[in-house]
Amino acid sequence: MSVLTTINRAVRRHGLWVTALLTVAVFFGLFIIGDSSEVVSALLAVELWRIAVVFVLVTLSYGIRFLKWDYYFRHLGIDIPPKTSLIVFFSGLMMIVTPGKAGEVWKAWFLRDLDGVPVSQTVSVVGGERVTDLIALSAFALLGLLIYQRSSIVLIGMILLFLVGISVLQWQSFCLRVLGWVEKVPVVSSYATELEAFYENTYTLFQLRPLSIAFIISLIAWGLEGVALWVVLSGFSSQATLLTALFVFGLGSVVGAASLLPGGLGATEASMVGMLVVLGYTQTIAVSATVIIRVGTLWYGAILGTCVFVIYRFVTGHVGTTQSTD
Repeated sequence: MSVLTTINRAVRRHGLWVTALLTVAVFFGLFIIGDSSEVVSALLAVELWRIAVVFVLVTLSYGIRFLKWDYYFRHLGIDIPPKTSLIVFFSGLMMIVTPGKAGEVWKAWFLRDLDGVPVSQTVSVVGGERVTDLIALSAFALLGLLIYQRSSIVLIGMILLFLVGISVLQWQSFCLRVLGWVEKVPVVSSYATELEAFYENTYTLFQLRPLSIAFIISLIAWGLEGVALWVVLSGFSSQATLLTALFVFGLGSVVGAASLLPGGLGATEASMVGMLVVLGYTQTIAVSATVIIRVGTLWYGAILGTCVFVIYRFVTGHVGTTQSTD
């Protein structure tokens, strides 16, 4: 059994605690790499207003991403009460510590339990969120790679893969034919209606207009988190640029998602630190900035999502969701 498989299985069983322990291990490694005493000194020297700005920008990012979530439902003609939509969206943030944020698909089941909307109609929204997020982050990463003249073959390949996949989804006659074949499989046939609903919604969301609107929203939202990294970097060096921050943040996020590690732990941090060092920052600055931005983007979101979900359960007395079929 591979180490990655073991980690993923442990996360599924023990959730947030395993990811927290992995975070401690990753941060410990970063402190060693950057000289722990110098990193601690650098972190203590950061102005508190910069930390506050990070949390404000990340919160705004979540708010803008909620607009995409809401736009998707309105585009599909699915009417969900605003309060319910907000609770589900922000509760889902606790799943950002799962591999590739795949755990956020839980929002579809939670929404079913709260409002009775079939999972087959809403899971495509979660998929659309993740795809447009990754395309936006890849765009930041690709822009930086081109400007800094680094090798971008893998990243270009990933973007092309997304575009080819979206193009295939828009080839409706072919996809419906494939669905027809799949639905003849004995075990799958009982889910024929759900599969067709899932495909129809996915087809609708990835048409040019909704895809473009969602992509722009994602650029703005994730751009704010890139700005947060720039605010941190500029506290360590007057040479820090917004382009550098957007590039490093985008590349690190894409690498973390591609690693399929919970929360991208290890892969994201290594990528961000390594690229900052390549671009001329000291290891101490690279490690310090990475630690701050990862706490502000990864763990802040996970804690915020957990708090929203726990408060909802406490106030309403609900005990949670079950992932049964529609």
